[in-house]
Amino acid sequence: METAPTYWLRGTGDGDGQPPTALPGRVGVLVVGGGLMGVASAYWLARRGLDVLVCEARRLGYGASGRNIGVVLPAPRPTEDCALLDEVLHEERVDAGYQEAGHLTLASSAQVWDRVRAEVARRPAGAAPLHALTRPECEDLLGMRINRRFAGGRWATDGRGVDPVRLVDGLGRAAREHGAAVATGTRVRTVAPVRGGGRLAADTSRGRVIADAVVLACHLDIGRFVPSLAGALTPARGQVLATAPTRPMFRFGMAVDWGSVYWRQAADGTILLGGGRQVDPDREQSPRALVNPRIQRHLDGFLPDAFPDLPPLRTSQRWAGVMDCTPDGRPVVGRVTGQADRWVIGGFGGHGIPPALATARALAEAVATGTDPELLAPFAPDRFHPSDQP
Repeated sequence: METAPTYWLRGTGDGDGQPPTALPGRVGVLVVGGGLMGVASAYWLARRGLDVLVCEARRLGYGASGRNIGVVLPAPRPTEDCALLDEVLHEERVDAGYQEAGHLTLASSAQVWDRVRAEVARRPAGAAPLHALTRPECEDLLGMRINRRFAGGRWATDGRGVDPVRLVDGLGRAAREHGAAVATGTRVRTVAPVRGGGRLAADTSRGRVIADAVVLACHLDIGRFVPSLAGALTPARGQVLATAPTRPMFRFGMAVDWGSVYWRQAADGTILLGGGRQVDPDREQSPRALVNPRIQRHLDGFLPDAFPDLPPLRTSQRWAGVMDCTPDGRPVVGRVTGQADRWVIGGFGGHGIPPALATARALAEAVATGTDPELLAPFAPDRFHPSDQP
């Protein structure tokens, strides 16, 4: 079944009202892809004063960036501290529906509950508070009964929610204000060296662009431009539904275990619920954003089973999104092996919002200076094919 427009994308048209940019014949850096990673990279490149053009085949945030539920879960890692996200949203006046409300993960078994308590016990000093709550304590926090099959919960005080499309659109506006150009409705078909060297030629659906460097932020399509990475980036489809607006019940984001099911309630009362890949895992290893009826039925039944006192809920939208994943669970960010003028940023596996700005800033530094920042060392593309040559 073909997926419908997402809750975030409905009624948004082509983005933030800006017409597609007339393509320049020459740019300093061409960014291929207008999702969160591409727009964040363009933002930092423009702030460094580089001449930047973003080419996006559809509208900004149309792909995976606009198909999640907008949960932001920071982690005690250098790239995933949300202080930078907070700072940029404030500095650039980006209204992305940002909420700092916390996040509660329910443990589906005694074994998971033991792992939650162990995680809380080893929480690094200085990290945001993390609490292991018994099921009755979870019920008190939530204000409703929870199915007794849940053993307890993991309460993270630093969980956040955001409208992911407004986030991408806002960063796109900020990038333009710093001098970047954004061309939506512009598909990049090929990127090849210009005869004589020193530059790259991009053939697009709206004409040819010559660039000094290219940043590939185009999700699974990175493998089309960099064949050596095609096998390192694999698809994982996620199913999502949205209910009709209902009374406020979930003040913060929630999940089961480590994301087998996840949900949050938007400001208008809509509940956004996703996950369930374990119900039909083989079929969800697909690059096509198609609705899976079997998993959607599982999602339909989840909330009424987990929370016996919920009122009847009506599903108003269903959609799917495709994540790009790597074998080791770490993204691929940095210089393409053996090619000084090509860079990649992708492979975030559905966990892209927290690290986006810090990772993109480090990549912009690398592109601008020709260096390899230490922050990006764990994400180096050559860890998959260290002996590759152009």
